[in-house]
Amino acid sequence: MKEFKIKKINTLLLILLYITSILFFSPSNLFATEGIFVLGNDANQLGRASSGIASPRSAYWAYMNPASIVDLEKRLDLNWYVVKTKIEMEPRGIIGNRFESLESEGWFNIPSGGMIVPLETGTLGFGIYPNSGSGIDYPASRNLLSRPFNADRRLSYQHVRLDIAYAYKFDNDWAVGFGIQGSISRFRTDHITLNLLPTQGDFEWDNALGAGFNIGVYKKWDKFAFGAAYSSQHWTEKFDKYEDLLKYPLDQPQMINAGIAYDFTNKITLTLDFKWINWKGIPFYGRNLLDGGFNWVNQFSTKVGLEYRINEKTRIMCGYSHGNSPVTEDHVFLSGLVPVLAEDHFTLGVSRKITANDEITAAGVICLKNNMKDTGNGDLLSHLGKGTEIETSGFSFALGYTHYF
Repeated sequence: MKEFKIKKINTLLLILLYITSILFFSPSNLFATEGIFVLGNDANQLGRASSGIASPRSAYWAYMNPASIVDLEKRLDLNWYVVKTKIEMEPRGIIGNRFESLESEGWFNIPSGGMIVPLETGTLGFGIYPNSGSGIDYPASRNLLSRPFNADRRLSYQHVRLDIAYAYKFDNDWAVGFGIQGSISRFRTDHITLNLLPTQGDFEWDNALGAGFNIGVYKKWDKFAFGAAYSSQHWTEKFDKYEDLLKYPLDQPQMINAGIAYDFTNKITLTLDFKWINWKGIPFYGRNLLDGGFNWVNQFSTKVGLEYRINEKTRIMCGYSHGNSPVTEDHVFLSGLVPVLAEDHFTLGVSRKITANDEITAAGVICLKNNMKDTGNGDLLSHLGKGTEIETSGFSFALGYTHYF
């Protein structure tokens, strides 16, 4: 019987890996909501607007705050995140393509999952998480110079991580955790270069491997809990096919996430998180255009969530997240193929145990519309594309399954 259960777990993980490889490494794109990062991968986390670094609910917390997994039992979590996006761009200025209506929208699928395994000493957590990406497919070029080539209208970036974490709780109930992460990324585009011609990469896929780590602390008192985590810069290889466009590798930034959780009663828990993302510290994102960068600024976000446990089988969740876009109004045209303007999200979720060992969780996320107009006071493309407007919006739905052992 024990061997059968082990084989069953391995089979589920192989199925998850297979689904991830089919869907993640397909032509579809992920939709970013925090810079190039998705708001989350897990229905339990998304139900509370991705808050809860001090309130662990699933294997995803091995990635979010590795220290917090000491309070989780042995479990398998599988999630399916479906995102609907709508991007509208109105190019203006000297080179803006005024002759076309540029709109990109679509449905994108993001599968993920992981396990928590308590050990004799400490707790182990691991999972596969497509945590970031961006994609645009306009029907025509955003600029007049590339219109004859039908270029400068598409970009796809996809990044998936394998996370392995270990946590240990001391006698004073403080816990520490450490995680290592490997990744594979894919990139393709027909973006213009500094010479205002389409990249020689010609919208062909290129791959890159990467690695990073995270550390965390966590403690739970009677009603109050505290958690914090630091994620290192995630170092990646360069995309060789796009050397004329990408001066630097597409490393991902370091992050700091800290928060509290408070149990008002044995049924109601409030979570409050603060997050900082250091885009300025990554050359490709933080430096100016002439130095090969995107002129992004750092992001600061606040997330608040509420969970109400109706009974032992049913929980309902809600939340709100706000964070500034890394894109400023001085660099809107430049960001036309990476229009990460989302700032406000409202979420709602419900979780229900269907058997003693199985649970289903669902969460919905609404991303409010955000609009930016280029001032023309920024980089070269800002001057040439003054007055360009971009509007983004979207909604998403996550479905999660948990098996307790």
